Amino acid sequence: MKKHYFYSLLVSLILFTSPVIVSGQDFTNFETRQMGDNISLVYSIEGERLGQLFSIDPYYSVDGGRSFRPLQNVWGNVGSGVPGGRNQLFVWDVLEDVNELQGDVTFRLQARTHSTETLEEDFSDVNFELVSLHRIENNRLELVLNITNNGDERDLKIFNRLISITGFNMRKYEAQWGDVGGVLGHERYSAPQRTLKTGESVRAVFRFHRIPDDLDRIMRLDVGAELLTITWGVDLEIGNVQFRDLPVLNEPAGQMRNRSVSRFETTTTASFDIKPVEVIDTIPPAITFLSPNPDDFSDDGELLVTEESLTIKGTAKDEGGVSRLTVNGRSVKIAPDDTFETTVSLQSGKNEVIVRAVDTRFNSIEHKLFVHREASPGEEPFSDIQELDNLLTTKRPTTYYAFIVGVNEYPDPGIVPLANPISDAKKLANVLTDHYMFERENVVFMENATRAEIIDELDRLTRRVSKDDNLLIFFAGHGFFDLETELGYWLLKDASLESTANWMANSQIRDYIRAIRSRHTLLIADACFSGGIFQSRRTFEEQPTEIDRVYSKPSRKAMTSGNLSEVPDESIFLRELVRRLEENQRSYIMAEELFSSFKPVVISQTSTEPQYGDIKGTGDEGGDFIFRRRER
Repeated sequence: MKKHYFYSLLVSLILFTSPVIVSGQDFTNFETRQMGDNISLVYSIEGERLGQLFSIDPYYSVDGGRSFRPLQNVWGNVGSGVPGGRNQLFVWDVLEDVNELQGDVTFRLQARTHSTETLEEDFSDVNFELVSLHRIENNRLELVLNITNNGDERDLKIFNRLISITGFNMRKYEAQWGDVGGVLGHERYSAPQRTLKTGESVRAVFRFHRIPDDLDRIMRLDVGAELLTITWGVDLEIGNVQFRDLPVLNEPAGQMRNRSVSRFETTTTASFDIKPVEVIDTIPPAITFLSPNPDDFSDDGELLVTEESLTIKGTAKDEGGVSRLTVNGRSVKIAPDDTFETTVSLQSGKNEVIVRAVDTRFNSIEHKLFVHREASPGEEPFSDIQELDNLLTTKRPTTYYAFIVGVNEYPDPGIVPLANPISDAKKLANVLTDHYMFERENVVFMENATRAEIIDELDRLTRRVSKDDNLLIFFAGHGFFDLETELGYWLLKDASLESTANWMANSQIRDYIRAIRSRHTLLIADACFSGGIFQSRRTFEEQPTEIDRVYSKPSRKAMTSGNLSEVPDESIFLRELVRRLEENQRSYIMAEELFSSFKPVVISQTSTEPQYGDIKGTGDEGGDFIFRRRER
């Protein structure tokens, strides 16, 4: 018997939007014109195909093109569904986005157009088309392939165990059941065999058992097969095809496709002088307390009470209007006459009551009231702050760890370098070590890290962090968010647009967060990040006020700057995060309260909405990360 061994390895099918310069398609006649406080932008697209539509994204830069921000308040031929052609026009309402615009401004116009291709690969004139990879009942996955023989008549033989999927945690699962064109194999070692005539297509179905609920994406799908052809002798060909980075669907698909995007862009520079006529408000609101009476406080600023609750009345005023008033993080309604009233519960011992007002220009003011409630007969004096101090003073002292990463440099010429992530990451590291209970020896700071370096450090943290410790993970750099699959990645220094091999998938980050045995883990990502990683998104008002209860319950939370397809080089999100941590004067601040305090500013000055929530499948039990300030 004559044997021929033929091995085929499929080049990774990239399931991401990769920019490609399209020959013959480009912007022409791009120019700007000022019309009062508005700027009109005119452009043409040449070389478009019949019926082709484009997504047009405009950006501007005031630093000579070193960093760009998106134009938000625009209308006209911009956004999705724009046809090609000449004399396209859209208008930018400048003062809705910025306070003023003076001097040289560089505009960048970017066009994207989508195309899709079937996920398939050939092995020795046999075509393997991926139809579906989806969940079925009883924790099983089902793989559907369409197999077509484009060569001579021969026998196709597939061992179930040669059909395997591998997750990003490197765990491998082999098929336990198979059906190749009606030939069944009910066990892992079964080998369904089917004769294929020239040009014949068959449907092949394989099933995987005992698949974890949180496996929503796989790193690799391997399909091994044998082809047996009888000519003058017996020709045996053994091969393998491979599909990489695939989503696991919740229901069968008619066909899985590879989505790609073609992109081209142009820039122009002009000078403008646009200023607002109104005076910018920098004065915070004024809060006046009517109850409790300020005269009732002792010389050291403390109010003594015996009741289990305290009613707070007062006024909150601002010329431009007060947009939000909170008492201990909970929103309080302001009446038309500027008065407010609310009641807070008091525990025995020392209580802190924080009253904070924010105006429509995001100026804010904060007042702290110290209230001491005397214990009832037989009641042990104890407050939530004292309870938290007790929790933090365990037999093994709580340690705060931080893993902070900033990536500016990307050697791949297809990925634009960034200017600010490393400096932003340093600012966060400094405020944590200077003002909060993060010792420098427990803060790992990495510049321009590779994927392997990130994994090595995460492995080290799984061994170092204990169940009494708290961990903060921060990443700033490029990210990628797939709008169709709602899956995200971090791009590290060694990332390549041609392969996802060195991309850091959200699912792998989530696996590490689940494996690290901390009491609280907080992930902060100043890059596009998967909204699907969140189990829930809740406002601060829904959280319990007792800080000790929040601390005692384990938490796995994420705070992200939003789902952007392109990371702004100047991060308003990071600037406001650091500013709020610096301004905080309280002994403790919860992560969600911190997030709620700066979220409105980020929304007002960027085109994205920051997100906060539980990371699904990681063991969150409703607690929250507590930033503990150093004693002054």
